[in-house]
Amino acid sequence: MAEPASLSEVTVREATLEYLEVLERRVMRSQLSATTLEAYRRDLTEFTDLLGADTVLDTIEPDDLEVALTTVSRLPDRRYSAGLKIAEDGSTPPGRGPHSLARWFAAVRGLFRWAADKGYVRLDPTTRVSRPRTPSRAAGARVGLQLDEARTLRAAPGEHSGESLRADQKLSLRDEAILRLLVESGPRVSELCGANRTDVRAHEETGTPVLHVRGKGGKDRDLPLSKPTAELIGRYLAEERPPAPEARDAHDRAERIRIDDAAGALFVSIRGWRLAPRDVQRMVQRYSRAWLGRRATPHSLRHTALTILARAGVDIATVAQIAGHSSLATTSVYMDDSMSAAVEAVATSPLSDR
Repeated sequence: MAEPASLSEVTVREATLEYLEVLERRVMRSQLSATTLEAYRRDLTEFTDLLGADTVLDTIEPDDLEVALTTVSRLPDRRYSAGLKIAEDGSTPPGRGPHSLARWFAAVRGLFRWAADKGYVRLDPTTRVSRPRTPSRAAGARVGLQLDEARTLRAAPGEHSGESLRADQKLSLRDEAILRLLVESGPRVSELCGANRTDVRAHEETGTPVLHVRGKGGKDRDLPLSKPTAELIGRYLAEERPPAPEARDAHDRAERIRIDDAAGALFVSIRGWRLAPRDVQRMVQRYSRAWLGRRATPHSLRHTALTILARAGVDIATVAQIAGHSSLATTSVYMDDSMSAAVEAVATSPLSDR
């Protein structure tokens, strides 16, 4: 690394810790989600390890970042600590995905932009590094299900034979409630897992059942529940939901906090712990492979819900409200712009008759 004539004495470790404190304050002001903060914390920890904790921040050059990016691209995907990630064709591609790399670079770029404003670096080296390219979100988002597929998947938990399933796969009411929620109103999987039992209530204005969810950036909203879904959730809570685990050590405060959280969670595992997003991902994949013959994800079901709502005639502003989007442009990414939709629109136009 080159030695500039005059250096700031701030090291990579010192700058990273100070910048993370700034991000923590942004979370407190609802300017950044806690999930994003944790992702950036992991990314910047890797950055610190790769560039050297005691390296002076102002000595880092674009070439150093290029090398770091190449190294990160070959590291194991952190989402799959229990095994290899599997691609659509069944292969096991090595290293990080393009979106993971892009986020890593965004975290580092944010650090250097902040450091430049603070006077810790004279020049921001990230401006001379090619940003990792990612696939188009619009093209990648169109992986939703057809209406008949969504109906088949929604009903799958109630139709399977429980005899050949493990104990943790027999929570059919829970699974059906989750699948119905995903294909009807499209909550994010993090919102679904973060919901509590007390979040299901009758809305103050309409008297209809809703589920209160906590979205990105601290933006809460109420998701309307269809009558069948509300009744199914009620049955799950009354008949099937496992109790919270018992404490193994009465003096373990961390365990007590986790158990209290599990006791209030809406959706839990067979052992009573709050479901994690990865648990829901595995469940969705299990049913979609068995009943549809292909892989689906919670995000593809979210896309399915929003697309079906839009094609059913719901205006985009209402779809954005249900999705939890602050911008209509974001909602438009989820809209299905396939030729079949265009053909259907023209065929049903009042001016297309004879």
